[in-house]
Amino acid sequence: MILAIFLAYVIILALWVNQGTIYDYAMKKGYEGVKYKLIAAIPVYGFLYFKRQITLTHVTDREIEHLHSLEILGKRIALYGLLLLVAFVIVIPVSILLYTSLTNQLLQSMLFIYAIILIFMVHQSTVVDYASKRGYEGVKVGLIGLIPYYGFYYYKHQPKRRNVSKQAIKEVFSFSNFLQRFFVYAQITFVAVIVIVPVVYIFGMAFSNLRSDIPNQIWPDSPNWEAFRFLFNETNFTTWYWNTLSIALINMFVGTILITGAAYVFARFSFKGKKAGLLAILVLQAFPSFMGLIAMYVLFWKFGLLGQPRALSILYIGGSIPGNLWLIKGFLSQIPKDLDESAMIDGASKLQIFFRIILPLSVPILTFVAVSMFMGPWMDYMLPGYLLRFKPEGAAPDYDITSQWTLAVGLFKFINDPNYTNYSAFAAGALMVGLPITVLYMLFQRYLIEGIMAGATKG
Repeated sequence: MILAIFLAYVIILALWVNQGTIYDYAMKKGYEGVKYKLIAAIPVYGFLYFKRQITLTHVTDREIEHLHSLEILGKRIALYGLLLLVAFVIVIPVSILLYTSLTNQLLQSMLFIYAIILIFMVHQSTVVDYASKRGYEGVKVGLIGLIPYYGFYYYKHQPKRRNVSKQAIKEVFSFSNFLQRFFVYAQITFVAVIVIVPVVYIFGMAFSNLRSDIPNQIWPDSPNWEAFRFLFNETNFTTWYWNTLSIALINMFVGTILITGAAYVFARFSFKGKKAGLLAILVLQAFPSFMGLIAMYVLFWKFGLLGQPRALSILYIGGSIPGNLWLIKGFLSQIPKDLDESAMIDGASKLQIFFRIILPLSVPILTFVAVSMFMGPWMDYMLPGYLLRFKPEGAAPDYDITSQWTLAVGLFKFINDPNYTNYSAFAAGALMVGLPITVLYMLFQRYLIEGIMAGATKG
């Protein structure tokens, strides 16, 4: 299969390069148009045909020879090869998808919905473009464009607010414009489907009340709340939630404060070993956290921290220091030191400069780091799964070990352990996990965007 695709790629590339070279030769001799493009696509014959034709333009032999030089052929092969590779990457998956849809009813439904949405979006954008040419713009235009056909009829009978030629109106409905819109909205719609369909599927699974079976439809026929009742009434879900939330809050507040203080020192002070310290912190980012899992276990065991959920904050904060310290340090280095010097002339201390000048200016990057650190414990399974499976020291014989789990550990049981399998409960728990993160993102969206851009430069 791979060999066949490779051979097809090479053959098509060779034919395309041959056609492009021959057509360039034809244009040099003064022959242009669709007819000559088709003739140039015929191997050998195309070259012989144009060689026999008389030259209609002034062209030298050197210009003709230059078309067949290694430099021009190399550039043509590289360009056409890249374009053809992109086409193969798009066409092959789409072809497989269409072939699979012939026997898969769910996939057929998804493709049908995709096509309807795509046509709808192309129609709406065409109406907006048509209305814009006639001088109508704004939200109202977009809303009217959502009504099939009516948008064209409405703006066709509205008085023109702008002088526009008939040719400009025709260009709105030209084939090239439709083709451009089609490809643009096909990509946008495809990305939207990739993002939205799994989310809708998770919602549907959460309201399906399926324990051992994975749903084969996006939305259940009879939605219910049984999975949520199971979580709150038959498991320690609220305890898992509190354990994870408390770890996340400690991680966010304590971690951000410690990292900000360290970053301020590295950004604003000069001391011996500063460069070596920054380099050591940078190198630490290259090592994944699971490499120290045994060492973490031994330390937790020696200090009696096994089975203590809040103790995981030590590891999360320590692991987040290298990357976040460099981010905050890079941002603080961009703040002019003239502000510090001016404040010191006015009698401000280092702490006053930090709290009254540096800290207010650093809100975007600090918000970004704080939200990132808040998210970490919600998504981590490895550390809690390994360090919270042991009873704490002095625990009673009937101690419920599940009461010390985090959400990741508890929810994973619903899809990993045959005795606790419950896919709907897992999906319902996943929705509850996403709730605080979504709220946090909505509250600090503006600062997050500024923080991402600000922290991109490391000084």
